[in-house]
Amino acid sequence: MKLIEIKEELITKGTLLGMPALFFCFGEKESGGFEMKVDELLKTAEKSVMRYVVLTGELSSQIEELKVLTEGIRDLYRHVVVESDGGEYLDLEADLFSLDLNCRGAASFGRLSWPKSNIENYLQAGKEVELRIYIEDEIDLRETFIALSEHSIPRTRIFFVPTGATFEEYLDNLSFLSKECLKYSYRLGERLDHALAKAEKEAD
Repeated sequence: MKLIEIKEELITKGTLLGMPALFFCFGEKESGGFEMKVDELLKTAEKSVMRYVVLTGELSSQIEELKVLTEGIRDLYRHVVVESDGGEYLDLEADLFSLDLNCRGAASFGRLSWPKSNIENYLQAGKEVELRIYIEDEIDLRETFIALSEHSIPRTRIFFVPTGATFEEYLDNLSFLSKECLKYSYRLGERLDHALAKAEKEAD
């Protein structure tokens, strides 16, 4: 299997915010990185003390190997978390599918195509799903409400995540979004990655 990196760090968003985990970050077959067999990855998971194993990156091109890997990880009594942008339905056995959804395209011409059918496939298959939706302003928020009306997802599994390229921009957006979450009774998806990056910078 093609990997970009293997690392142990904290989960920075969503239901499992702050939980330590082993991350397997996968890449495309033709991309850089390194190759590891499924058995080698399972040995890595077995040696790790982490109870959560997060699979992220380019997953769809290695789906058959991932099926074997996820089954093996669960046999080790580890919890499997699959991170995806929701662009494809991933038919895997996992304890949680965490879908990162952006409201805007690169040119900010409106909301990206909402992966309605893929989200519904997860729900109909009885998968445990959380949506981590990145929101910048009121336009994003309004379009998100329209998109969410297409699904029956518990609000406890929906996180409105602040955007921001810098820590200062993130704080500004966090202030706006926290008020909106209170107003509409949605969960605020704080970003531990920004706080950790700032702390590391100040420590240097």
